Amino acid sequence: MAPKGRTHRPSRCKHSHFFKIILPSTMQDMKLRLPEKFVREHGDKLSGVATLAVPNGCTWLVRLEKANNNIWFRDGWRDFVEYHSINYGYFLVFKYKGNSKFHVLVFDMTTTEIKYPSNGDKKRQGSLSENEMSIPQELCVKKEVDTELIVIKNLPMSSTRRSVLSGGGERALEAARMFKPKNPSFIRVIPAYSLIRNFVYVCPEFAKKFAWEKRNVKLQASSGKWWPCQFCFKNGTTSPKTIGKGWKPFARDNGINEGDVCVFELINRMEVVLKVSIFRVTEFA
Repeated sequence: MAPKGRTHRPSRCKHSHFFKIILPSTMQDMKLRLPEKFVREHGDKLSGVATLAVPNGCTWLVRLEKANNNIWFRDGWRDFVEYHSINYGYFLVFKYKGNSKFHVLVFDMTTTEIKYPSNGDKKRQGSLSENEMSIPQELCVKKEVDTELIVIKNLPMSSTRRSVLSGGGERALEAARMFKPKNPSFIRVIPAYSLIRNFVYVCPEFAKKFAWEKRNVKLQASSGKWWPCQFCFKNGTTSPKTIGKGWKPFARDNGINEGDVCVFELINRMEVVLKVSIFRVTEFA
């Protein structure tokens, strides 16, 4: 027992932890707000740039945006999200280690920690310039299929989201996974922003291995008809981030909706022709 008149107070933990659930607004704004309590306790000690470290040893520099007693992960956050294929409903656990350094664990919609992309990167040192974002320097290709799942719980639901949550999305994704193309391929579950902002992300491993310095790409439907499209690059990189121009008419003409699962199969490496197999969420609901 503690001496009379004295109260036993547990020692303060050296490190602080918090978690964040990725919401639609997070994906749309591409910034992540730190919890108010964490900001009250540590905000004054944070520098303008944070370091995010994941279990595979890769580190990322992300600029901190501060305004009205709030702090967000801002510049560089998009690259962290895209590189780890983070999407709606993912669950991130942050361990603050001091000196603006965070250790991050990423859990997907199955509540299981993700398999972090293989990389040969050294830890990134230095600080960000005014317009610089953190981009991993190197990525080793070990698999040719990349999968995203964007099933969301506790969100306002459109009819498509109801189909996704009722199991249609999971069954469509499972069907896409069971589909075994003969050629290199990657999978994308189509989120709303791909249809609103008219682009679709390319799997980073696939882009580096099969679309290096390529500008044009053709998307071919199961009917054999194809649509001319263009890869989009970022910050002078030679590996494309997205398929932009041409994606809108392809998605429109083929009736692609939010939640549909698309398998992009490389059927012509010289011209970069991707055959797109569509697994419609409504058909599996």
